[in-house]
Amino acid sequence: MASSSINSVLDNIKPLLDNIDDLANIDPELVKKEKYNEGLKIVKLESKLVRTFLLCARRWSLDGWKDARLEAFLSSLQDAVLYHAQAFCALTEDGISFSDHLDQAILDFRAKFSSFDIEISTMYCSLRAFVVPSNLSALIDEVLVEFVDSLLENLVDVVSPIEACDRGLHKIKFEALQEKLKFLKDFVLFATWQGVESSLLKDPTAGLQAVAVQAADLSYSCWFHRLFDKKECNEMHSMISELLQDIKHLHSQFHESCIQGLRSSKLSGSLQTLNLEKDMCIVGDFADSLTGILWEVLNHNTSFVVAKQDQMQMLYDGLRFLRTILKKQQEKFSGLHQKMMDLVGAAVNEAGILILSLSANETGGGLPKDVDLGFSDLLQKIKLIRLVTSTLKSPGTNGLGLIKFLLKNLTELAELDFLAHSKDKIWTVQKDFVFLGSVFEKIAEQHNKHEKLKAFWSHVIEVANKVMFVINSFDLSPLSFDSILEELLLIKTESLEIDETYGSEAQKVVKTSNYVTSQGIIPVLNNGAVGFKDETERIINQVRHGSEKLDIVSIVGMPGLGKTTLAQRVYRDPSIIRDFHIRAWCNVSQVYCMKDLLLELLRGINPDVSKKYCDMDEQDLAHKLLNSLQRYRYFIVLDDIWDIDAWNILKRSFPDDKKGSRVLITSRQYEVASQVEPDREPHRLRQFTDDESWDLLQKMLFPTEPYPPELCTIGKQIAENCGGLPLTVVIVAGILATIEQDGWKQFAERMSARNVSLTEQSMNMLELSYRHVPDYLKPCLLYAGAFPQGQEIPIQRLLRLWIAEGFVKEVEQKKVEEVAEDYMMDLIGRSLIIVSKQRSFGGVKTCRVHDLVREFCATKAKEENFFQLLHGYEGLFTFSESFNTRRLCIYSKQEHFEKSRLFCPQIRCLMFFSHGDGYPRKYSDSLFIFQICKLLRVLDLGQVFLGENFPTEIEVLVELRYLAIRGMMQSIPSSIANLSNMETFILDVYLGDVMLPETIWNMTNLRHLCISGSSGDISLAKDMHENSSILYNLSTFSNLLLFIDPSMEKILRKFPNIRRLKCELSEPEDPVPDCSRIVTMNFLSQLESLSLSLYFTEQRAIQFHFPVNLKKLTLSDFSWSMISVIEELSNLEVLKLLDDRGAEEEIRWDITEEVEFPKLRILKLSRLNIVRWTGSGDHFPRLQKLILEQCWKLKEIPSCLGSNSPLEMIEIRWCPPSVVSLAEEVKEGQEEMGYEDLQILISAKAE
Repeated sequence: MASSSINSVLDNIKPLLDNIDDLANIDPELVKKEKYNEGLKIVKLESKLVRTFLLCARRWSLDGWKDARLEAFLSSLQDAVLYHAQAFCALTEDGISFSDHLDQAILDFRAKFSSFDIEISTMYCSLRAFVVPSNLSALIDEVLVEFVDSLLENLVDVVSPIEACDRGLHKIKFEALQEKLKFLKDFVLFATWQGVESSLLKDPTAGLQAVAVQAADLSYSCWFHRLFDKKECNEMHSMISELLQDIKHLHSQFHESCIQGLRSSKLSGSLQTLNLEKDMCIVGDFADSLTGILWEVLNHNTSFVVAKQDQMQMLYDGLRFLRTILKKQQEKFSGLHQKMMDLVGAAVNEAGILILSLSANETGGGLPKDVDLGFSDLLQKIKLIRLVTSTLKSPGTNGLGLIKFLLKNLTELAELDFLAHSKDKIWTVQKDFVFLGSVFEKIAEQHNKHEKLKAFWSHVIEVANKVMFVINSFDLSPLSFDSILEELLLIKTESLEIDETYGSEAQKVVKTSNYVTSQGIIPVLNNGAVGFKDETERIINQVRHGSEKLDIVSIVGMPGLGKTTLAQRVYRDPSIIRDFHIRAWCNVSQVYCMKDLLLELLRGINPDVSKKYCDMDEQDLAHKLLNSLQRYRYFIVLDDIWDIDAWNILKRSFPDDKKGSRVLITSRQYEVASQVEPDREPHRLRQFTDDESWDLLQKMLFPTEPYPPELCTIGKQIAENCGGLPLTVVIVAGILATIEQDGWKQFAERMSARNVSLTEQSMNMLELSYRHVPDYLKPCLLYAGAFPQGQEIPIQRLLRLWIAEGFVKEVEQKKVEEVAEDYMMDLIGRSLIIVSKQRSFGGVKTCRVHDLVREFCATKAKEENFFQLLHGYEGLFTFSESFNTRRLCIYSKQEHFEKSRLFCPQIRCLMFFSHGDGYPRKYSDSLFIFQICKLLRVLDLGQVFLGENFPTEIEVLVELRYLAIRGMMQSIPSSIANLSNMETFILDVYLGDVMLPETIWNMTNLRHLCISGSSGDISLAKDMHENSSILYNLSTFSNLLLFIDPSMEKILRKFPNIRRLKCELSEPEDPVPDCSRIVTMNFLSQLESLSLSLYFTEQRAIQFHFPVNLKKLTLSDFSWSMISVIEELSNLEVLKLLDDRGAEEEIRWDITEEVEFPKLRILKLSRLNIVRWTGSGDHFPRLQKLILEQCWKLKEIPSCLGSNSPLEMIEIRWCPPSVVSLAEEVKEGQEEMGYEDLQILISAKAE
């Protein structure tokens, strides 16, 4: 019989799919290669499509088809499935050349299964003719559910391989089709579980079956009959559109019967059944589908939705919460009392009635009276469920935390109208605990010192837990609180005696200054210079000596112990710099994107890595890294590895050329380090000795002057109390710097009273440090904790975010950026933010926060409702607290962000960090953000690809101060000027110039306009009006395309206060004969940093007039004829000369006696044709750092550089050995004059 044959084939498809999955475990890197990866995906997809067909045929039995042709087809299909299941299984066996046979196995499979195409298509046609609503049953069974579930998988899977032919239009329609079908299935299952009469379910069930068969046929045809031409795409669109219309028609037909069925059910089912997990899935799936329908309703903006926006958002949040506990956090649901479980089912049922009523009422004219009246009741039920669920995970015995947690729940409980009968007693309990909480705060520091206080403390916690139990058990009748109120009366009487006896011993508030400027805080100190000298020598010895084979050295230890600091000290040691051709550093961290790690290593080898690398996939980047390291002796640091998977992937790019290369790994996990190098015991980093802790504390507090003798005793005690953890010492130093010295003894006593683990001690110190941070600085610190773990944060980006958020106060006679920099230096001085890189002409370039500080900031931000961190699909799916959220930081794949459907109209800040897909170039459908989140002040979508067109919908975000987006836009619409509050606009663009509209001149609040990309120059409209506004506030502008014609000066005069300017000069498209070729910038009196590219110029007779106050100048593609103009810039602190125009003759830079760069500290010469550079130390009296990069022809440099003041570093990148010899001559000259600290840093040697 056909049914048994079908079952037999289905039984063998499962092992086929399992064998395909097993292949990924044999050689994950090989399977990741595009041809294998895509091939296996297609094999899996086609197997699933055949499975769906068989499930469809089994449901509507083909036994009536008596012809032998069917039996022959099923027999042939069975043979094919068995054969290929065995073929793929054989690839997993030992002794098989996996890579040699995998490609052929994929080709064989596809050839065989395509031969079944005509038969399956013909049978689908017969099934569609048979499966019409009039022939179908009203009952839903497991066979039908299995078919629909398989079909829903297909609708997701077929999208990605074919969407390239029409830029995602298939995707949008297939996703809509999937959602509609899923809702039909979920509703019928939920209503059946509820006990709805079969007569009310006949139409929905029959409709589900009819459209499911059509959708199965369509998904099969869409894949096997796909042709990538416009006609085929249009036909496919028509078919999908017709099916969607059929579904919409079906919805309108049975909408009322659905609502009626839900109303009549009265929750006849109960979740306490033998199939509890299955029932949870049914209710959870229906809640999930309702969330999708409610999303559509919310986006229609009908008058009803607008009038009840707050309630609608609470409903949306509530549904997401119910969906989460039913589908993703089932342990929470299982812990609920049976009455609460029943309430969950009732809430989902009522939500269904409400949402389906809203969906049916597309005009938005209102709801039936009974439904409208039940809206508020439904929201209160959901609030109660959320509240009770939260009590399942209370702080336990943490006294103050438990009291605060209980007070929050009691307040919310008392506000629920349908608990009116118990409201008075709940409020009384709440008020009693408010009083007891104040007593707890007074005795918190001393409750373990006195037996009476211990007993009192325990008694209060015991009663608090009793209240929690009452809430948990959903026994909220007035009688439940009587015994609790009696106990509370006794405790309050006891508390009065406690207060009278011990109140005078209450901890005094530690005095802090109201405002501490950056000058009043301890200066930045390289604490890596203190302690661990023996450890450093041991690691350096392991790295420098030993086998010529590639070797791995591991350092393990708890967080805050100084692993990274030790690794940095080794990495920067002169002997390491001297011995290794290449050095690169990579921070791995707990959450990482492999593509980002590879890019970070490549940038470490060559800082000028082309942006085209960002478009490469992981395999190409790994190969590029391998090639970059081959033939060299390299030293790689992989900091903060959490799992062995990261190492297993990265190690393939580390060649062993028997040159003594080394990889240094740091990790918290001993098991990970031991797996990396099984034959060597990882180096366990010890704790600081008391002397080392004391030494570090002294240097942190008094780096330039002697430590006061009167503070030595108490200082040593504090250092000892830090438990040997360097991070704790650093944090404590930051606290002590803000405390009056007469308060140090009290602080030491508080430290010694805590008997906690070292990590907990650090967190306690962070809490104490946070209390000492002025209120105006706290949001700035918390903001730093929003960035990904281990990431270096560009200071300018962080400061601009602070300003956009309104955290930075106005200070008279100071620019807001200067005040923000003071804030940053204050936090650095408190040791809460770490300096990573210094700016070339003063100040901080990048910073980071220690992992424990970041963890503290994330926890504190959530407690204070400052921001929420959402990680991956799981975090986006389970997030259901959006109503009170003001800031969201999302770490996920782009596609997960798109599907998240976060409805947070009140948020002020949204930041997205791409995780898991590097830098996607796939178009993102994220426009919902602009339509919903209209109060945004900060929108950072710099890692979301928004496609070719600038989203005009953005004009509704009139509150925006900070905008960062990414795409392939060629122009910015004039509507951008509607964002009149905009201060920072960042656009990362691919391919081609970007035309800014004339209306940009109306954005008078604009401070920073930054457009970057592989060809990310900006063209301003040439026909701009003479009377357009002047952008007085514009401080930063990049990249600006300027034509050498009269328009150039007019444009530059539009931003007279510009401080940082990056631009390209170009010849005009229509040159005017005898036009002046003068580049005048000397009127830009505030300009400090200028980066100028001359690639598109002829440079014939161009005169340059630079501002005399210029501090930093970067010239690219320049002519040496300009050098006399540069030599006139006496205020330069940084000069970078890059890519001179090639010339056949010998290039010389002969500096005459009258020329002097009196303030120049950094000089970089990169990719130049210069052969001889002559001069003396008198020309560069303050030069500190010289960078020589790819100067292949260089034969002479001034040997007396640094003769007036010592040169600190010469950095050489990719230069021949002869250039290294020139640097060594300079070093010898310095040593003869008694200067022995010059470092020669060789990033990569050219052999």
